[in-house]
Amino acid sequence: MLLSTIDMRIFEPKVASFIKVLAAISLVALVLTPLAWGYEQRRQARAWQTAACTYRVREVALRTAIVRVEYASDPCGALQRLGFELEAPR
Repeated sequence: MLLSTIDMRIFEPKVASFIKVLAAISLVALVLTPLAWGYEQRRQARAWQTAACTYRVREVALRTAIVRVEYASDPCGALQRLGFELEAPR
């Protein structure tokens, strides 16, 4: 470990080991925090996309009496089956 090569002679051994542990925990937190944030953002984006697809399918179904689509489980897939192009998620 990189931190074990740093010589902290100005601190007592207990304090030096505490600082090393704190630095390791901070490093792990610095990696995991953006990953968790990105995961949450992706989850929210999918929820919003599903809501938008649901409204769009309802709109299409109201405008055309002929179209009868089961969209409860996958509204975006229903739109694709009807021939509507969706923008790719960014």
